[in-house]
Amino acid sequence: MSSIQVVGHVCVDLTPRFGSGHIAAPGELAEVGPMAISIGGAVGNCGRTLAALGVDVSLSAAVGDDELGATCLRLLRRRHGDAVDLAVTPDHATSYSVVVEPLGQDRSFWHHTGANDTFVGECDVTARHLVHFGYPTLMPGICADNGAPLVRLFGRAHAQGVATSLDLAYLATNSPLRSLDWTTFFRAVLPVCDVFCPSWDDLTSSLGIPSGGGRAAVVAWAQTFLEWGAAVVLITLGSEGSYLATGTTERLGALGACGIDPRAWARREIWLAPEALADVVTTNGAGDTFKAAFLARLAQGADPQECLEFAHEVVGRHLRGQALTAS
Repeated sequence: MSSIQVVGHVCVDLTPRFGSGHIAAPGELAEVGPMAISIGGAVGNCGRTLAALGVDVSLSAAVGDDELGATCLRLLRRRHGDAVDLAVTPDHATSYSVVVEPLGQDRSFWHHTGANDTFVGECDVTARHLVHFGYPTLMPGICADNGAPLVRLFGRAHAQGVATSLDLAYLATNSPLRSLDWTTFFRAVLPVCDVFCPSWDDLTSSLGIPSGGGRAAVVAWAQTFLEWGAAVVLITLGSEGSYLATGTTERLGALGACGIDPRAWARREIWLAPEALADVVTTNGAGDTFKAAFLARLAQGADPQECLEFAHEVVGRHLRGQALTAS
């Protein structure tokens, strides 16, 4: 069984059910359905997907000493048992998101980062194959000193023969991390990051990349991230699919923990378009589901084409509201 540890951002997702596409205007009362309460963020979403796919998964994050923190711990332990390590920070509230997802429309979030601000990755490396971290763009503590805490975490993983992976989240326009020099951050972190798997929206928000440019811009930035030190770059583009680019056989050696054949992975470029879906139930957590499925297959030693195809298949099930099961 493959073994992956998910570290970083965790939050309690509060999702009211909308029966229509109507959003209440200021001063208006609109009825909605029941509230769904689930654990989101990279830790909640990726952990849930990996467990459903039969991966031995462990989780590390931070919560506040409050009712939401107790709820977060209870729900995570219900699914993952004792493989949950949550640091409790009394001076910060637990992170939460109000997920606004009107019928037939993309979701939006009202998000409080909370205790994630304090998390600096001071946790034991418990995985045998891979440590996945998300999302530094919502976590000032892990970004301190140009990402030094994250470099230390990934360094400990490599010292134990464990591969590393990094995902981002959209950088809000009012985030204090807007002032961070993200180029310097990535140059520091990517040499110890084996799989860098952001979305294109994540990159445009953090690096100030123009939203246009098409495939040429995606390819150019993927090559830049390889030059800055990543072994594998996976960029997701929503309805436009995904793009994978990989480095040299030598650089891919750190992924030997996952049992891959570096020669089969070296110097690859793959575009894969998604299946057209007419019956989408939810897009919430889709990005994390895609990355988790890709990493699950990678940790089993699969080749890059198989990893991408499996990720597209699993996220398709997620979008339709179907069960995610190992296959």
